[in-house]
Amino acid sequence: MENLRSFMKQNLRLILLAMCGVLVVSGILVIVFGGGGTEGWLSAMFTVFGIVLIILGCALVFYASVVTTDEQENFFLYDSKSKTNVSIEELDFDRINKKMTQVMAVLTTKAAQVWTENVFENDNEVFEDDDSFVPLVAYKILYDLHDRANESVWNLYLMADESIIDSIANALELNEDHELGKAFKFLHSNAGGSYERTERFLSDNKKYIQNKMVKYVKANINRF
Repeated sequence: MENLRSFMKQNLRLILLAMCGVLVVSGILVIVFGGGGTEGWLSAMFTVFGIVLIILGCALVFYASVVTTDEQENFFLYDSKSKTNVSIEELDFDRINKKMTQVMAVLTTKAAQVWTENVFENDNEVFEDDDSFVPLVAYKILYDLHDRANESVWNLYLMADESIIDSIANALELNEDHELGKAFKFLHSNAGGSYERTERFLSDNKKYIQNKMVKYVKANINRF
């Protein structure tokens, strides 16, 4: 059933045009053979019915050409293969995470850069319109710190300037995630040269971060 819905969505215009052709041809045949092959009120009825079918066919042409024009590409929903937006029900963490990896590639040239400079203060196209991506970038930074960081990245995290940590916490505040930001600031300030507590904290909260990212994107989907 899901495959059928997906097929219908991707090929809606072609389906509508095919239905239009069927209606118009049917209307013409009804007028020619029904209206022309009978007399009196029966002929008039066939003729009117044929005209109605043709009008319905024309209406479908209008619908196909105007209403079903290419929908606006949504950053998180757009599928380049089908060239259409998937439904929001299909939006999961894996899709969001892949998209955010693309965002981070625009913000940085390498993953470690987020700990050596404040990416939130960069003059970048990611943040040029509004702050919609700001909390997601913060969540992605924390997620990647646990999921992808090596020893050298962890050491850069330990040496990161407090202003960078504050910016991450402030970004989380935009999603009213006060506790996560506060805990992250505390762990960095009290790391004592070891990243083990932060690593354990992020590991314990991995699912939490994933869920927050998914909920945030779905709640703000029209901003992307």
